[in-house]
Amino acid sequence: MIKKQVQEVLLERGQETVVGTLHLTVHHLIFSYGEEEIWIPYPIIQTVERQLPSLQSGRHPLYIKCRDFMIITLSLLKEGEAQDVFDSIQKLACVSSIEQLYAYAYQPQTPFTSTNGWKIYDPLKEYERMGVGVKSDTWRFTTINRDYKYSPTYPRTLVVPSKISDNVLNYAAKYRSKARIPALSYLHWHNAATITRSSQPLVGFKQARSIQDEKLIEAIFSTNVPTGPNGEILYGSTAANLIVDARPMANALSNVAKGAGTENMDHYRNCKKIYIAIDNIHVMRDSLAKMSEAMQGVDTAAGLVNRGALLRSGWLKHISTVIEGTMNIVKNIHVYNSHVLVHCSDGWDRTSQLTSLSELCLDPFYRTIEGFEVLIEKDWVSFGHKFADRCGHLSNEKYFVNMVHTGGNTATNTIKDMQNKFYKSNYYQRETSPVFHQFLDCVYQLVCLFPTRFEFNEKMLLDLHYHVYSCQFGTFLFNCEAERSNYYPQDKSYSIWDYFNSDKQKFTNELYDPMKDKDLVDDGGVLMPDATKVKYWAALFNRDDEEVNAAVAYGSGASPGDSTMTEDVEAAEVSEE
Repeated sequence: MIKKQVQEVLLERGQETVVGTLHLTVHHLIFSYGEEEIWIPYPIIQTVERQLPSLQSGRHPLYIKCRDFMIITLSLLKEGEAQDVFDSIQKLACVSSIEQLYAYAYQPQTPFTSTNGWKIYDPLKEYERMGVGVKSDTWRFTTINRDYKYSPTYPRTLVVPSKISDNVLNYAAKYRSKARIPALSYLHWHNAATITRSSQPLVGFKQARSIQDEKLIEAIFSTNVPTGPNGEILYGSTAANLIVDARPMANALSNVAKGAGTENMDHYRNCKKIYIAIDNIHVMRDSLAKMSEAMQGVDTAAGLVNRGALLRSGWLKHISTVIEGTMNIVKNIHVYNSHVLVHCSDGWDRTSQLTSLSELCLDPFYRTIEGFEVLIEKDWVSFGHKFADRCGHLSNEKYFVNMVHTGGNTATNTIKDMQNKFYKSNYYQRETSPVFHQFLDCVYQLVCLFPTRFEFNEKMLLDLHYHVYSCQFGTFLFNCEAERSNYYPQDKSYSIWDYFNSDKQKFTNELYDPMKDKDLVDDGGVLMPDATKVKYWAALFNRDDEEVNAAVAYGSGASPGDSTMTEDVEAAEVSEE
């Protein structure tokens, strides 16, 4: 039976302690005290630990960690109540299907004034805006994936070079992991250079090659020949076109054993390849866990930020690597007129980060509120970033740890120990990773570096982070377009874009100056970010900028690249999912 309400509950949050009433509804844990209420949707809850009774108060604590980095302890007077509440939260949080999530029940208190959120991204319209079929006839729309059978995790609408037939595409698909072939993500307004994206090639030990894949990439790389002001061909003005493998080289090569790997450049003409060395999802998950512990001051008496542990988390090193990779792509596109093909292993994590961030820097449209929404829909939602898996939308019973029934506080039963075992063994946990969080963090860095160039503000980024986990809106449910086409959240839930667009003023950056994008003397609308100027996103952890980013007095001013990773993570770095 689900416990609905408990009175006289003590809540501790940071340095704040209050007594109030706990309500458990179908979709929320609600704590009310005086005039105040704290609402926590169940999917936001990451772990619940039922701890041994407090020696001081005799109360029975539940230690709750949330994915928005809030930590609360609820202490109940009776042991039976604590067990009932623990069991009830577990039942309510561990639903078996996405359609049981909050989005399917949510109704806004005040109806949204904006209602076209589900239609904000129209691929035909967006690619035409870039110039496909308008400024350039070298690209075409293909319907080869119209029923999602050709490539189940890819969008229905794909843009490929006009001179490549669907027949060639059918063969090319066999050579790319999950049939995620090189397809157009972005056509640059300045010079028709492009960003295409794909998954890794299936090279394997036998060094397999695909003539069709080579043909497709050659066609992509020859869709624009740079010309001068009078239309003359500019020889030697283009750097070699670029294949960007977003993984560390060791990780890319380790995939050969699984029948995949990375391009043999002997077979790809007029291009070169670089590795960006963004670590895999397990390394990032571990880094975030360390950073959030340091931010929350878990191991300091007064709950102060642990600056040394922050540095050791390696988080800024990762952010810096992603921004450096972005800068590389932006420069190749805008300055060198070259095409860039980006891939990682499956092409839905690191690839989404690099393509979307590069496009944000290259195209002023994506820096408007509407454009940013379109960009996320295109490069994340439509191209199949696995939101449900990466964000852990369907919680798992293993996230609930009952210390009272496991022999108390012995070393083997510490939550850390249990979590470590869990991280290594459990499919659900192994699939979660802060990939989209990292993208938002990088966007935050860009907004700090270029404060007048974005129409949206930090509040929009904070709310996006919260709602990607809250499951209040249908936008980020499911793993790919094909899944969404089966369950049709459009008919049964609200789009997050209606939430933002109904209250645009709240999410608008007051410093935004769109005229700066027209100033050719400055940067002509293209941002070139400096990867060395990164900082911790303090507000995400409810901290002040000063607390986490002021120069550390001790040591010799360590830079983001100085952080050290633990040995066990380094061992995991090479093994790719």
